Amino acid sequence: MKRNAVIAALTAVAVIGGGAAAVAVSSGDDAPATASPADRVSLVSGQETAAPADRDDEQDDDRDAKGEDDRDDRRDDDKDDQDDRRDDKGASADPGNVTAAQAIAAALKHTSGTVLSADLDDDDGDRRWEVEVATGGSTVHEIDVDSTTGKVVRTETDRDEDDAAAELKAVQGAKVSARDAAAAVDGAVTSVEFDDGRWEVEVGEADWTVPLDTPRASREG
Repeated sequence: MKRNAVIAALTAVAVIGGGAAAVAVSSGDDAPATASPADRVSLVSGQETAAPADRDDEQDDDRDAKGEDDRDDRRDDDKDDQDDRRDDKGASADPGNVTAAQAIAAALKHTSGTVLSADLDDDDGDRRWEVEVATGGSTVHEIDVDSTTGKVVRTETDRDEDDAAAELKAVQGAKVSARDAAAAVDGAVTSVEFDDGRWEVEVGEADWTVPLDTPRASREG
């Protein structure tokens, strides 16, 4: 064989352990040519590798799931904050379809007089407003108003109510009535009554006071 003849020798070395094969090309005399990095071929065998698009999809799914969890947490926190605010205002206490002011109006329509108190009572699941209407002296009429329909469902008269005369005198000369006091407080009022020279109004767990001369509510505590 002539020395100036071009002899091309292809040597393939397979590396089984690493799953890769390298190809080297020799040319010319006895000296082997070294394969350039571009001539090296790597083959992966026996292993499955996720395509870049699949990895991107998995990462997107992870981010979406994390984002959804974060949004759920924020919604839960916002709901808790709203519940706390409603509890402070007493909106969580459901008086039915009839408000304190409406119950007072229904009681006065039934019996003319001066309202000393109105309380939402739950007697064995029968929710009704108990409105006390003073008609003179120590006579007080307790009028029960259905908290859903607004109808008077029961009446009872006490002609010797303690302190009724003094309370009636104070309330009759007041600029602010029981109905005005109930309307002065934001939230679902569950009780309004005259006590110690002022109106005391309950809204859920919160207690408010309203003076007799102006419908301006102040929270106690």
